[in-house]
Amino acid sequence: MASSKLSIYAFLLWLLWFHVFPPMDAQLMWTSIYLGSGNSQIDLWTQEAKGCACPWNRTDQQCACCVSEGGCHCGKNAPNRCTQCGLEEHCNHMCNVTIISSELMARSGKSFGQIKSPSLEGPDACWYTFIPSSTQRVEVQIYRLVNAGKHNGTSCVGGFLQLAGGPEPQYSQTDNQICGSNERYAPPVVFFADDGLATLLFQITEKTRRSQFLAYFSFTSINNSDGLGYQPRGGMKLQNTDCDWLYQDFACNKSEQEGNSCVLASPSYPGVYPPYRQCKYHITTSNENIQVRISFTALLLPQNCKTDYISIYQGSTTSSPLLTTLCGNQRKTLEYYGLNLLVEFRSGSQKPPFDYNGFVATLKFSERSLTTEATTTVHIHPRTTMSNLIFPMNESITSTPETSSCDILISGNNTRSGHFDTREHEWHPICRLVFQGRVTDVVHVSFFNYRLRTPSCKSVIEVIDNRIEDKRSIIDRICSPILKQSRDQDYRSAEPTFLSTGNTMIIILKRSSAPLSTNEAEFLAGAYFFHDEQISGTMQPNALCDVKFNGINSPLAGMIDNPGTQHLYWNIDGPLSCRQQFIPSNNQSITIKVQSIENMSKEPNCVTQCGDNGCRCVSSSPLKNIDHLMLLGDNNLNIACLCGSFQTEGLPVSARTWGSLTVIYSVAYYTWTKKGFGFSASYAFNTDTICGEHIYTVHSGEIVMKNLTPPENLNHFYQQSCTWTLHSNVERQLELDITSEQNRPCTAWNISIHEYSPSPENQHLGELHHIFCSRDNHKSYLLPWKLNTVVIRLFTLSRTLPQFKIKWRSQVVRANTRFIGAPSAAPNAVSSTDYLEPNSMSLLYMLLILSKLCFWCGPSGLNR
Repeated sequence: MASSKLSIYAFLLWLLWFHVFPPMDAQLMWTSIYLGSGNSQIDLWTQEAKGCACPWNRTDQQCACCVSEGGCHCGKNAPNRCTQCGLEEHCNHMCNVTIISSELMARSGKSFGQIKSPSLEGPDACWYTFIPSSTQRVEVQIYRLVNAGKHNGTSCVGGFLQLAGGPEPQYSQTDNQICGSNERYAPPVVFFADDGLATLLFQITEKTRRSQFLAYFSFTSINNSDGLGYQPRGGMKLQNTDCDWLYQDFACNKSEQEGNSCVLASPSYPGVYPPYRQCKYHITTSNENIQVRISFTALLLPQNCKTDYISIYQGSTTSSPLLTTLCGNQRKTLEYYGLNLLVEFRSGSQKPPFDYNGFVATLKFSERSLTTEATTTVHIHPRTTMSNLIFPMNESITSTPETSSCDILISGNNTRSGHFDTREHEWHPICRLVFQGRVTDVVHVSFFNYRLRTPSCKSVIEVIDNRIEDKRSIIDRICSPILKQSRDQDYRSAEPTFLSTGNTMIIILKRSSAPLSTNEAEFLAGAYFFHDEQISGTMQPNALCDVKFNGINSPLAGMIDNPGTQHLYWNIDGPLSCRQQFIPSNNQSITIKVQSIENMSKEPNCVTQCGDNGCRCVSSSPLKNIDHLMLLGDNNLNIACLCGSFQTEGLPVSARTWGSLTVIYSVAYYTWTKKGFGFSASYAFNTDTICGEHIYTVHSGEIVMKNLTPPENLNHFYQQSCTWTLHSNVERQLELDITSEQNRPCTAWNISIHEYSPSPENQHLGELHHIFCSRDNHKSYLLPWKLNTVVIRLFTLSRTLPQFKIKWRSQVVRANTRFIGAPSAAPNAVSSTDYLEPNSMSLLYMLLILSKLCFWCGPSGLNR
C-alpha cells in the first residue's frame, strides 16, 4: 500500500511539475487537472484511505477522506475510496459510462475528471461517452496503458484505445487511436473531439490477463484563452468533406475588424491529429493584387516529409504549381499574391509515441497600391444561376454589372443566425439570397419588412426550396404591390416564415425599375436560422420553434435549452410558446431532467407544488399569462409544471415515460430586448422493454414489472401507459390473478382490464371490466365466457415505479372451434400448438359439466 501511494504521489508530483514547467520543444497543450493537497494523497479524489467518518456511520472514523471540492465517498462496498461526485455508481467498475458536462458540473463543480478503467481480461471492451455543451469540446489525456494491443508499424492489432465522434462510434483507423503493452506517456497523449458527442472506446480483441488504462478528461471551452480552443476560425467548412475549409479575404477582413483573425488549424489541435487525413484549406482573394500572409505560429510534424506534411499551391488544386512543403517543426511566415491559394495537410498512420499535433496558422490580407492594373472579376453569364456556380465548385464569386443581379451567399458554416436586408447591397433588378446550410441543416427564414411598389405583379419575391432555381420548387410567391412593416398590425407573429426540406433555400427579389430615391426602393428584409436536425430535433412545419426528437433516429442522449436567442425572434412582441417533443420507439423510454432555470419571472400569483403525482403550477391567473416550463406526457397529461420562484429550489426535476414526452417553454410576454427565461435540460432515450406492444397468444402466463435503479433526485416522476393484449382464437374463460406488496394510492398507479377494441385509438381499450389498485393487495378476476381477447393496461404517475405480478390462465372447452364474433382486427393468430387434442377437450368438457352439476346439487343448492 505504501509503495502504491508513493508511486501515485510521484506521478501527481511529475504532473504538477510538467504543467508548471512544460518542455520548451513541445507544443502539446492540455488542461491542467490537479486537486487536493498534501504529500499523502492517494488519487485524484481520495486524500487518505482512513481517518474520516463513514457516511453511513458517523461514529466510525475508518473511512476514506475525500477531496473537499468535488469528491464523494464510494459507499460501503469501497469504504477506503472516494470518487468524483456524480460518478459514484461507477466507483467500483468504471465501464460503459455516459458523462454529461452539465450534470457533472452540477454535482461536483468540475468540468473535468479521471477515468481509471477496470482491469479487463481480454477479449473485452468498455466505452465512455462524453456529452459537452454547445460551447465545449471534448479533451482526453492518456497517461497509462497496459496490455492494449500492439502497433505493427501502421495500425493497432489485438486492442486499442480510440476517441470517436458521433452517436454511434465504431472502430476506424481514421480516428485517433493508440495501443501498447506497457506504456507510460510523458507528456500524455492528448485527444480533442470537435463534433459534439464523443466516445472513448477501450477494446481488447485478444486474450489477456489484465488490460487497463488511466486517463483524464475535460470539457474544454472552445474559447479557452490558454490555446486549448484552437479550431479553424473565420472560414467556411465545405460540405460533404471531412476537414476542408474555404477562406475569403472579405470575410477574414470583416472578422479582423471584429477582433478575430482567420485561423487555420489541423484537426483536433492542440491534441494529436488523426491519421490518414487529407485536409484542404482553400484561400481566395477578390483580385490578384491582394497579398496573402500565412504565419505558421505552431508546427509539429515528423521530420521527414514522406507521410505527414503541409503543401502550399499557387492555385485551387493540387495540380497547381507547388510553392513550398513544410514538415518537422518549421515555423514560417509566407507571403503570396494571387487569386487562389491551396494549403493541403496530409497525415499518414499514427505511430508511437503519439505526440505530433499538427499546426496552427493565421491569415492576413492586404492590397498593394497599383493604379495601372485592373482588378480581376469572375464574369457570370446572365442565364447562369448562383446555384449552378456555388454548390459544385465552392468558388468565391464577384459579380459584374453585366449580370444585372446581386448574389448573396449566406453559409451555415460561417453563421447560424442573423439578419438580411437587400438595401445594404447595391441595387440590381434581380437579387438572390442563397442560404446554404450544413448537411444536416434545414433553413428557417422569416420576412420582417418588404415593399413592392409596381402594379400587376411586375415585382415579385420567390421562395425556392431547393438548390436549383426551378418553378416546381417555388413554395411561395409574393406579388406587387404590397407592403409589410415590422411590428405592424400583425406584429405579434414572425410570419411569414418559411422552412426548407433540405439544407438549401434560395430567395429571389425581382424588381421592375430602378428607384427614384432610397425611400422609394423595393426591398426585402428578414432573419434566418440554420437548424441542425440531427442534433436539435426535426423542425415542424408551420411552427416557429416546435421540434420533434424520434428515438429511432435521434441521438440517444443530448442537451436541450430555451429557444428565442436566434435573430428569427426579433419581430416577436407578445407571448411565445415552443414545444420540444420526444417520441421513443417501441423498445425505448425517454428521460428528461431539467437541470437549471434562470431569470424566470417570479410571479407571486404562481406557486409550484410538487407531490407524488408530479409538480403543479398553482395560480389565480390563467397559466398562459405566466412564464412556465411544463413536461407533458401522452394525451397532454401534466407531469411537471414549474413557475414562479421554483428555480431557487427543488431542481433537478426529471420524468421518465414510455410514451411521448413534451417540453413546453412558455413566455407570457417576449421581446427581443428582454427575451424569455433560460433553462437547461438533458435527455436520454433508454433501451428497455417494460412497455411496448406485448401480445400473448398462450393460454397461461405471467407478467412481472422489472425493477429499475431509482434516481438520485427527489422530484423524479414515472409516467406509464402500458398495455398487454391476451388473445385466443378458441373459446375460453380467462381468469386473472393480480398481486402487489405496495400500498400506493390508485392515482399513483392502477391496472385496468378492458375488452379489446379494433380501433387503434386509445391503445385498443374497449369496455372497462375491472380496476386493480395496489391497496387491494391481491385480487382474482373471472372474466365472462367467450371474452377471448382482453387488454390489460397499466397507468402510472408517481415517484416510485409500480411493483406487481399478473398471472393468467384459461379454461378452454372445445377444440378447433373459432369464435365467430371475435374482433375483426384481432392481434396475431395463435399457433397450432395452442389447441388441445379432441380427447383432452372432451374430458375437460365432461369435467366442467360435472362441476356445474355438483354445484347445483350442494346442500344449499337443493333449496334453490
